[in-house]
Amino acid sequence: MRNLKLFLLVHFFIIIAVIMPSYGADVTKIGVVDTQKVLDTSILGNQMTNELNKLYTGFSADLEAKGKEIQKLQEEIEKLSLSKKTLSQANKEKFDKTTRELRIKIYDAEKLKEKYQNDFKKEEIKRLKYTTKIVEEIIAEIGKKEGYLLIKNTRGTLYSPKKNRHYR
Repeated sequence: MRNLKLFLLVHFFIIIAVIMPSYGADVTKIGVVDTQKVLDTSILGNQMTNELNKLYTGFSADLEAKGKEIQKLQEEIEKLSLSKKTLSQANKEKFDKTTRELRIKIYDAEKLKEKYQNDFKKEEIKRLKYTTKIVEEIIAEIGKKEGYLLIKNTRGTLYSPKKNRHYR
């Protein structure tokens, strides 16, 4: 009987030792954020998109104007090529001059298009980094205020409290 009481007492303390720490543990709060949805639906994300659309529209309008100039030169060359066979040396020189001018305009338009594409990409990256930084600051503030242990997105961790960070 004495062994049974000792056996039950030992098991009781083992059970208490295993179960009790779980009652005292903090509730783990982990959040997941869809940053793309935040950028798509937030005021800041919409503002960024609108600004990029305005920039794109300006670039497109400029390229379209260059395209119209090229189209006019092509039409002029077509007219000159028809009359080139029948008319004088002056007409042939004008044809050559216009053809050269057309090649230069096409080359300039292609370079301008490349420049605009690079400028647009740089501006898009710059604005995306800025917007993402602000969103991450807001998420960190919410995480700290609400007591989250971890907030993640698809690319990685957006927030974790400093006391839980372990560096090697």
